[in-house]
Amino acid sequence: MSGPGDPRGPRLRTRILGAMALVVLAGAGTLVIVSLLLAPAIFYNHLQQAGLARNDVLATHVDEGFATAIVVSTLVGVGIATAVAAAMATLVSRRISRPVAIAASATTRLASGDYSARVPSPHMGPELDSLADGVNSLAERLEATEGARIRLMADLAHELRTPLAAIDATVEAITDGVLAADEQTLATLTANAQRLSRLVDDVASVSRAEERSFRLTISEVDLAELARLAIASTSALVTAKGVDVTAPPGLGPLVRVDRDRILEVIGQLLANALNACSAGDRITVDVSSSGSDALLTVSDTGTGFAPDDADRLFQRFFRASPTHSPGAGSGIGLTIARSLTEAHGGTLTAASAGPGTGATFTLTLPKPA
Repeated sequence: MSGPGDPRGPRLRTRILGAMALVVLAGAGTLVIVSLLLAPAIFYNHLQQAGLARNDVLATHVDEGFATAIVVSTLVGVGIATAVAAAMATLVSRRISRPVAIAASATTRLASGDYSARVPSPHMGPELDSLADGVNSLAERLEATEGARIRLMADLAHELRTPLAAIDATVEAITDGVLAADEQTLATLTANAQRLSRLVDDVASVSRAEERSFRLTISEVDLAELARLAIASTSALVTAKGVDVTAPPGLGPLVRVDRDRILEVIGQLLANALNACSAGDRITVDVSSSGSDALLTVSDTGTGFAPDDADRLFQRFFRASPTHSPGAGSGIGLTIARSLTEAHGGTLTAASAGPGTGATFTLTLPKPA
């Protein structure tokens, strides 16, 4: 319980009781003042109508009795009203303070790292229900973020271990004279160093994506043309893998976007589709309009993914389980692609009927007003 020196001040229950007591006292005070100002004049007017003079002895006694009745009844009424207010304040404050205290306890647990804390809905009106929902949403977000952080650390450790071990082993072999410091050995060291550099760049890209720290140069472009440019840039990979890619023909809807950034998004969708496809599979890129939005879809006949993984594909460093498509969840590429899309005010979603049924990624961008 809060003491006099507690900076948090009195408890909620005490404040509610004080507020109700002030209302009762204000009402009682107003009643007394109004009664003393108006009642005597009205009362004497009735006495005169009854034939009693104002200075008559009987009138004086009646006046004193009337004044006493007003004062006593007001004091008794105030006392009873205060007692009722105290009882009601206790009941109300318990109903209100309990869910607030539970929410405070949950936030304290969240602050200490217990992300399983949840607040039951008090069903006491939209305000307290919104408070409970807000705390629960915060807890779910923190729990998901902590899980992603743990996976990120595990993935980073795994990704760093391989090139570092290769570099260490190569340097040790050169030192021991087992390997010569020839062009091939140096090329191996360079390749592993470049792999480490790419990993660092990827982590930086994830950070920028999550912080939305992109610089966008907006211009009006044709979405179908962007799709064809992205497909052309992957032509070598498409040919090497033996996959058939269909590009959207003609003109498409206009969009106001950063041309290079959206090319990056489409390129990532194509790379993801190629990763899920084998020789003989098809990838179809199509563009269309839907109201005030422009849509670009990348559909493939590849391995697909479990429907439950549709949103998880865009989580950083998400990797599908061994029973799912090896291409589903390609690491950080889809995470960056969604962040770039959202920076343009659009959405990026994925859909699949299940493993072995292919997948469809839909990029939605607002058209110029």
